[in-house]
Amino acid sequence: MTMQSGFIEQCEQEQLHLSGAIQPHGVLVVSDLQGTISHVSENILHWLGVEAGLESLLDQPLPAFLEEVHSRAPTLSEGERYTGQSNIGSQEFDVVISHNGEQLIFELYPVDAHADPMPKQGEAYPVPENRQGLEAQCQQLLDTLLALSGFDRIHYYRFMPEGDGEVTAEARQPEVAGSYLGLRFPASDIPQIARQLYMKNPWRSIPNSSAEPVAVVGRERNAIPNLSWVDLRSVSPVHLEYMANMGVGAAISLPITQAGTLDALISCHSAVPKQLTVSQLQAMSALSEAFNLRLRDYKARRRLQVLDGMQRQFDQAKDVLMRHGELASAWPELSHWLMDSFAADGAILQVGGDTYHAGEGLSAAGIEVVAEAARFETSSVWISDSLRSDCPDMPLSEIAGVAVVSDLPLDQYHSVNLYLCRLEHLYEVTWGGNPDKPVDYRDGSRGIAPRRSFEAWVEQRVGHSRPWSANTRMYLLKLRALLQQAKSFARKTDE
Repeated sequence: MTMQSGFIEQCEQEQLHLSGAIQPHGVLVVSDLQGTISHVSENILHWLGVEAGLESLLDQPLPAFLEEVHSRAPTLSEGERYTGQSNIGSQEFDVVISHNGEQLIFELYPVDAHADPMPKQGEAYPVPENRQGLEAQCQQLLDTLLALSGFDRIHYYRFMPEGDGEVTAEARQPEVAGSYLGLRFPASDIPQIARQLYMKNPWRSIPNSSAEPVAVVGRERNAIPNLSWVDLRSVSPVHLEYMANMGVGAAISLPITQAGTLDALISCHSAVPKQLTVSQLQAMSALSEAFNLRLRDYKARRRLQVLDGMQRQFDQAKDVLMRHGELASAWPELSHWLMDSFAADGAILQVGGDTYHAGEGLSAAGIEVVAEAARFETSSVWISDSLRSDCPDMPLSEIAGVAVVSDLPLDQYHSVNLYLCRLEHLYEVTWGGNPDKPVDYRDGSRGIAPRRSFEAWVEQRVGHSRPWSANTRMYLLKLRALLQQAKSFARKTDE
């Protein structure tokens, strides 16, 4: 799948956290760490019920109703938040306080009545034992969120290693037609700058995709507050158009994070505007976070199982090396073990000026091109499932994917490199709309705009091998360590 780079670059350049505006279903107050107001949203006067101008609020202490919430909050550090409640006369508010590193930000959400804390939903689940158990728990989570939110559909949107996303689970109301299950979406649909913001927040709520944003004003026009940890933050015009093209009137996103990265998003869609309370959003976030922790423990358990299996397999390889005493004579048996263990169609071992082949492999010219690409990989392991894309100078070859282990530490006299090769594998990917058409042309000019159709669009992928598993890099690093241990008998010297 190709992507027009200009579209991605324009999306990534959009400074979402410095939008200078909020969504209109709440009110924003920004103060310094001592409680002196520096910014307010333009709609604050309506909720305060005063006729004074906005400037009369700037450089003033927090009003009593906010200072009361602030006094109850613990001391916050950057990225931390506190949720409380307050009121102005008969109008009640949920108040969320966050710390952006330099300022305190107060989000005020008008409510008809303060909600009692939401009860924990459902039963406690154990860490899944297998993939089937994990998928069952994921589906149960989506079903529970669907019932709790009242939204039309909920997706589990898992990110692929290359950055694209795929809907791997779905729950929807009985009357909602159409399914996104199994559809893949290009990486540009959620730019990296947006993914970073998802990582910083427990949820992202957009109650009305057609609502006009409200400006945030301050004494200094150029001093725009950092709204990275603010759910009220206004929405990118590109994303609003994306929602409109999908027929989405309201959305909630819940991040699933693993090992410091955004692993998936739980995406909730409603065809009509729909606003949930902070209490409801907290309950949904607690459910997704509980699943997130179980997923983390499941992956940790699987990793240990993989490592245990790897050790047993590598003991077999070590036996082969020890029995033969040198790589040259061990290669026929070792190469078959490598191809079986890594599901490779061929293997190539370079030892100094000697090259050993098994199965299907790269030509000498192909090895040179791949070696050059792998030269810049700091971890000594370089992996590609599309040499055509990753190595533009690649000569014509039936090999489409390769995993390289460079500079194997077998001895001080010879450079040793291992190439595991995979043949081209033709397969189909079903996208949510044509991913190659994200740019719109209006009035004869080129501008940012998401695609308008999300109907299933099937791409026949050529120039790719079967994808390498997520554990391949870990396996190869373990293999490298094994060969380092075996260096004393890896190759006979020429003396």
